[in-house]
Amino acid sequence: MAMLIIHHKVGDYETFKQVFLDDQERRRRSGCKGARVHQNAHDPNDVWVVLEFETAEQAQAHAEGLELHEAIKWATSNVSMPDFVVLENAMETDA
Repeated sequence: MAMLIIHHKVGDYETFKQVFLDDQERRRRSGCKGARVHQNAHDPNDVWVVLEFETAEQAQAHAEGLELHEAIKWATSNVSMPDFVVLENAMETDA
């Protein structure tokens, strides 16, 4: 399992939320197996998106896709450019 983590500031969380929900089918087509959105506890417009993929290659391809970058520009009101990182699962424990 691999994750693509996207961190960025959004202009308005509700606008971001709607764009993110509307983009669900495109994420599925690119191999995304699930998604979670987290907000900074002190700043709801500071958003972390975690997307799950089978492989790091799928996650990287998704991160590099033009459609994703266009959706982010629209969803964030072009407030900031996001940071992307692809992670691969290295270890799991119960606690």
